[in-house]
Amino acid sequence: MTPKVKLYISLAAIILLAAAAAWIVSPAGGRISLAKLKINYEQAFKVHLGLDLQGGSHLVYQADFKDIAPADQADALTAIRDTIERRVNSFGVAEPLVQVSGNDRIIIELPGIKDVNEAINMIGQTPTLEFRTQNPNPPAATPDKNGNVVIDPLAAWLPTGLSGKQLTKASVDLQQNGGLTGEVVVKLEFNSDGQKLFAQIAKQNVGKQIAIIVDGQIISAPVIDQSLANAADNIQPIITGNFTVDQAKTLATRLNSGALPVPIKLISQQNVGATLGKESIDKSIIAGVIGILLIALFMIMYYRFPGSLAVLALAIYALVSFAIFKIGISFTAVFLVGLFFFLGLTVNAWFGILAFFSYILLMFLGGLSPVTLTLAGIAGFILSIGMAVDANILIFERMKEEIRAGKEIHKAVDDGFARAWLSIRDSNISSLITTLILYIFGTPSIKGFAITLGIGILISMFTAITVTRTFLKLFVGNNILTHPWLFGVSKLKHESDSK
Repeated sequence: MTPKVKLYISLAAIILLAAAAAWIVSPAGGRISLAKLKINYEQAFKVHLGLDLQGGSHLVYQADFKDIAPADQADALTAIRDTIERRVNSFGVAEPLVQVSGNDRIIIELPGIKDVNEAINMIGQTPTLEFRTQNPNPPAATPDKNGNVVIDPLAAWLPTGLSGKQLTKASVDLQQNGGLTGEVVVKLEFNSDGQKLFAQIAKQNVGKQIAIIVDGQIISAPVIDQSLANAADNIQPIITGNFTVDQAKTLATRLNSGALPVPIKLISQQNVGATLGKESIDKSIIAGVIGILLIALFMIMYYRFPGSLAVLALAIYALVSFAIFKIGISFTAVFLVGLFFFLGLTVNAWFGILAFFSYILLMFLGGLSPVTLTLAGIAGFILSIGMAVDANILIFERMKEEIRAGKEIHKAVDDGFARAWLSIRDSNISSLITTLILYIFGTPSIKGFAITLGIGILISMFTAITVTRTFLKLFVGNNILTHPWLFGVSKLKHESDSK
């Protein structure tokens, strides 16, 4: 394959990539359906906005660890986070944020949920489930400040460690009691650890009551008989309570959504309006447009013809970046695609093709999550626009030096890219290391900034090294476009020496 054929193939690939990115970015496009091929696959790519741009609810909960050993509190807090995340996902909330804060708090952000009470109901409907045994030495009743006798009904029961944390499934069932109609109950299934713990509790409490407590209320307290203890290894515990079918279904659904291992208390609530988000988006768009126009003006005036090509490459960069924001990214994609992409730039172009197809495969396998654009994330993207032309500036300055030294344009272009590559590689790797540190140790807004900036850096390497180079090599074959002035060189070195 001749160099000219390779050049045209590269140009065709760039055009196809730019067209695909433009289609995904456009409001009317961004939907893939393989129904005509009789393949059950359909995917729509949408812009996902964060709480600060879309508006929504911000809630802070505090966990009650009074019955949890200090060594188990971190695991319990993680379990609460996972449970609440499953709960809000079951309501179809787009891009919820559920994270641990400090030693006992959970922060929840629900974009698009404008009603704080609706958000509170989503979280509050997730019940706590626990099993307790009889306390042989219950504490005595105590008077309150008004002299009234206070009796804590749960004080007569001891925690067993068996809770919603070990629950895997809850279902509605009919329990026959010898009559014509059965009693509506909720049947519980635990994981292996929970089943072993249940069997142990049953065998150690024969003839005693075991309380099943939901949301701090004793739903039922059956007596463990010997037959139940003998079959406890395989039996499924049930919750009784004179339920109707609808009540049992509601409780089972709530338990399946996740039962909290410990109680939580709402300590802060805030409604974030969409007005601020719309204003921020408008200002960010204005800032981005102004930034691109100023960069384009500078590149064209200072570097002339190569600068014009760099502006075209910058437009492709913006399209590809925003398309990736909509399609998504993941840890696997960063590691796998990023590795092949870097090898494609440094070793062989075929690795770049492998990186592209790896990304497409991850997309079809559902291994990507859309990037949630926050205000900080948009700031990272705007910053990356300036960084996107940084590599072009290094290359063009090298090219100008080679042209001033008297080299032909073809040779100056090749040497300019070759000699600037090491500086481009080192500066971008150091920037990527910084974004990695920001992502690992930063707050959610800082992580959003790091993600968009990191994606921008990787794509800018592609547009600077591959796209701009392809355009230059394609056009310098025309003698009209090889005058040094078109490359920002006013005088050659031998002309200066002769004077």
